[in-house]
Amino acid sequence: MSMSPRDRFWDIICGFRAYLRVLLLFVTTLLVLTLFSMLISDQQTDAYVISIVTATLLTGTLLPLSYCVWRCGQTTKEFESDRH
Repeated sequence: MSMSPRDRFWDIICGFRAYLRVLLLFVTTLLVLTLFSMLISDQQTDAYVISIVTATLLTGTLLPLSYCVWRCGQTTKEFESDRH
């Protein structure tokens, strides 16, 4: 049976699930460090503004990345439940 383009897309993405998890951990760590540096730095500096931009970009990366890891986990669970 032929796979739909959507199924092929998720099949390819889920093939990289291990790498996506590492990337998720890395991005989460960077976001936590950025937020921590924002707490201890002076809000009047240019570095604070750069931290805001960095936190925004990391959050924008974290959300779709989290969805991909979650979706691949759901797909794996469905596959495993179909086998039993």
